[in-house]
Amino acid sequence: MVRAGWYGRPPHRRQRWLCRPPNGGAAHRFCEVLPRQATSEHVCVECSTRLERWEGQAGAREYWFSAREVGLALAQVAAGGSYRRAALAARRAAGRTRRRLTGGRGRRRDPNLDGQLVANWVDSLAPIVAAGELPDRWPERLALDSREFRIDRGPRAGQGFHVFCAVGHDEPGRPRVWRMAAYPRRTEADWRRFLALCEGTPRLVVSDFDAALRKALGSAFPRRGERASELRLCELHLRRSLENALAPLESRPDHRVTHAFRHALFDHHNWVRFENEARQGVEQACPPLPALERWLDYYAQPVAAQLQTRSSLGPNAIGAVEASLRQVDRVFQGRSQSFGNRRRLNLLLDLMTLHHNGDADPRRWADRLRERLHPRAGIPPGQRPHDDPRDQPSLLA
Repeated sequence: MVRAGWYGRPPHRRQRWLCRPPNGGAAHRFCEVLPRQATSEHVCVECSTRLERWEGQAGAREYWFSAREVGLALAQVAAGGSYRRAALAARRAAGRTRRRLTGGRGRRRDPNLDGQLVANWVDSLAPIVAAGELPDRWPERLALDSREFRIDRGPRAGQGFHVFCAVGHDEPGRPRVWRMAAYPRRTEADWRRFLALCEGTPRLVVSDFDAALRKALGSAFPRRGERASELRLCELHLRRSLENALAPLESRPDHRVTHAFRHALFDHHNWVRFENEARQGVEQACPPLPALERWLDYYAQPVAAQLQTRSSLGPNAIGAVEASLRQVDRVFQGRSQSFGNRRRLNLLLDLMTLHHNGDADPRRWADRLRERLHPRAGIPPGQRPHDDPRDQPSLLA
């Protein structure tokens, strides 16, 4: 087997090979399953090995970019970069930047900032990168929350979508983002779909006051043959809502109800003391505390029950989930109107989940692409497999 010229245009050429079978079969030309691009480097900067001209980066067939450049772009969007900036980085790494602007007069644009290139990679190649990397069973201790993203400009201004987030607390002090997914609404049915992403039943689940979520938890768990989950309310949300109910006492920090509230949510004994003081204060009505009375009628019993089993290992709040969603919010800032395809956004959220957990490595992702494309004869999935019908975005209600 010998080299038999190049195919493609310089400087992005790939090696062609000639095979003369020793058994007398017909000679034939072929290219590798994952063709390598020609390189101008003489030595590998990573291992100091001497390189031949044809030993450049390997990539999928009929792709202009190698697996290394695709992995770089996917890692950038996983870290919060925009599709446009990731496309520019991939073009620079591949030496495929374009000089001329495109578009008619008044609509000139830089083709190097065409975000559709990376959006297509997320659509077709992110499933290959993320396959088997996300957990398929819920952890023992789980915290859940969601955040709404509103579109404030463009033809769909006023519409929005929700991102659901689950964080596992199996390792004390090291919460791990378990899953994130986007849904048009925040209904009980949507929460059930989210909870169906993984198998198993958590031993402990912490949430806020979201009624749809708590109903979904009651119907989704426990799974057949497993014990029921302990459902707890987030102590941060309990404290905030109690502070609002105690607003009439804000100017009286020495009031006995205010004093009892300071440590009420730390253990069951303190809670019993606070509840007794609060109900006496409501009866005395000085000052009137109607909001506190309603709060106690609705939440006093479940709070007392969960404080009896409170553990310092936690989680006792959903702060880690809120922190993860704030990072998503920073990434989506000013870009919410760009997301309309639910399947593509969920794939992006899968990549972002891997980044949150420290599992986003562009070189490892490139290796994974090469490894998983090889059994497919180097042929990647078709482009844009999840496109929505025109003017019917699957993400927006």
